[in-house]
Amino acid sequence: MEPGRCARGHRPAVSRPDAAGHADGVGVPACVARRDRAAVSDLAGLSLTEAARRLHNREATAVELVDACLARVEQWEPHVHALVTVLGEQAISRAEQADRELAGGRPRGPLHGVPVVVKDLIDVSGVPTEAGSQILAGSIAATDAAVVARLKDAGAIILAKANTHEFAYGALTPPTRNPWDLDRMPGGSSGGSAAAVAAGEAFGALGTDTAGSVREPAALCGTVGLKPTYGRISCQGVVPLAWSLDTVGPMTRIVEDCALLFGVLAPTGARPAGSPAATSCDAGSSGSGLASLRVAVASELMQPLEPAVADTLDDLLEALSAAGAVVEPVSIGDPDELTATLFVILLAESASYHRPWLESCPERYGADVLAYLEMAADLTAVDYVDAQRLRVVQRSRIDAILARADVLLAPSQQVVAPRVDTDTVVFPKGETAPRDLTLIRPLAPFSLTGHPALTVPLRLGDQGLPIGVQLVGAPFGDERLLEYGSAMQQILGWDTASPPSPALPQRGR
Repeated sequence: MEPGRCARGHRPAVSRPDAAGHADGVGVPACVARRDRAAVSDLAGLSLTEAARRLHNREATAVELVDACLARVEQWEPHVHALVTVLGEQAISRAEQADRELAGGRPRGPLHGVPVVVKDLIDVSGVPTEAGSQILAGSIAATDAAVVARLKDAGAIILAKANTHEFAYGALTPPTRNPWDLDRMPGGSSGGSAAAVAAGEAFGALGTDTAGSVREPAALCGTVGLKPTYGRISCQGVVPLAWSLDTVGPMTRIVEDCALLFGVLAPTGARPAGSPAATSCDAGSSGSGLASLRVAVASELMQPLEPAVADTLDDLLEALSAAGAVVEPVSIGDPDELTATLFVILLAESASYHRPWLESCPERYGADVLAYLEMAADLTAVDYVDAQRLRVVQRSRIDAILARADVLLAPSQQVVAPRVDTDTVVFPKGETAPRDLTLIRPLAPFSLTGHPALTVPLRLGDQGLPIGVQLVGAPFGDERLLEYGSAMQQILGWDTASPPSPALPQRGR
């Protein structure tokens, strides 16, 4: 949609959030709500890959999968508020069609009949795309985004639109909460997508990542999240934040699922000459290839860390060494300087996109987003060009590291999910740091350079909160990165067949 304009039309039959942002009635069809859900509710705990396999083998139906996810929506949405538009009736209708097609021997593709959700920056034809903002309230998408078209072509069923921080410009994603602890934040800006997957409301989700917005919530909510190589997946039909940084990425419960979604989303020809050849991603393999793996560890990002995060990463590195991997510390440069460089680019490009609305209706922005956009007024063309020059230098630096190593390893986050009522984090030596800058610090350097980056859950810490690791690969080496991620996911015992799930909140909480 063009800035400054708001295309309005008739709303489809979907649930919409109330003034507090909570979905009203979560859009579950009455005919579905009356069913005995106990028999199918366990299906929502399957991996996406296993759900697709059962459908293909006629061990489950698409209607049962949609029904199972809607059961989770009914259970979880009063607590996590992950979704803003639920397409209940439409999803059931499309599931019935998918079952008829499968019975007739006409599966559409690898995601046939599998329910997924997409972030509310991504257009779904006939459905509102509001980007979490009053500015786009009532805006109905006329066509599918390129990634949604690919999902549908592969047979996926779009179950819902997931909540986003306004225009993807923040880490909190209100009012969404973290399913592992409802007093904690899910991260942002794709917090709704991460929370929905963690709670089993869908088998997979799409988010967007400009400065960490897939990886941050994935890490805090205990899911897998991939920021692909810049340019590998189309952003056509996605509300932009910063055009030279924006990516669309899959979010799932295990790496094998992420690889399956990535294979659907990424055209195989979308790589320049000289980049790594595509591999057949065997993300379900064990860690047998670790003996020859060369792992570079980003030294500057390994401190400060919360104790549980430090212990988990120490255990991972020890296990990698024991398996025969060659682990070596490397310097990536000053993360704070790299984050500042990224923000110059992000602020300038987002201000350009938002300029018509800033001039015509600034009062319709949230205060935090407006403050960011107004900061861009102090930037000059020289600032932007200098940032782009530093970006090229840093990209070459990471390329050089990855010429000597198979993968670059860093924390997904320096902390576990912070409480929603705090804007600072405290480290063991009493150091305090701004919450949002802490959350973006390990992620921004690789958004700046455009390298593919994957966050993988490893285990739950002593507070019962997920802790993960971030893996960075060579440009257009996304498939190989997913293979490494699968091995990392299993090395500390994260059960890829049935990963841990957060406990359902007590009624009335």
